[in-house]
Amino acid sequence: MGTKFIEVDESHKGQPNVEEGVKTIEVGGQTITTTIFVQRIDFDDLAPEVTDELTTVKFAVTVTEEMEDLTGEVDEDGSPVTEIKEIQVPKWLEIDLGPESLKQYEEVMAPFFAAARETETPIVPAPRKRRKK
Repeated sequence: MGTKFIEVDESHKGQPNVEEGVKTIEVGGQTITTTIFVQRIDFDDLAPEVTDELTTVKFAVTVTEEMEDLTGEVDEDGSPVTEIKEIQVPKWLEIDLGPESLKQYEEVMAPFFAAARETETPIVPAPRKRRKK
């Protein structure tokens, strides 16, 4: 999520997205710590100037990962033989979009959505770590 913080005065205390924090500065060799208030502003990840009516869109893309797999064979010392295989796994992502960016996303993805079929969430085994010999 695109997020930025701006310092606001104490009169904003208690308002939505306003948090109390601490600011430390060094002046003339002395360290001064003071209480401050900051306002969190979420924004469109593609158009940072858009801060209202944001929608979080979650989606998956397919990526290739390596997985260690048993071959069914054993080596001369009786240890199982393994091999590295490339597998396709989903990588889940999310992006925050304002109304115009969301409209663009939906227009670009429309033919893919129309051709896609609904599925259950796949169960994918985690890639195995390589063993040190």
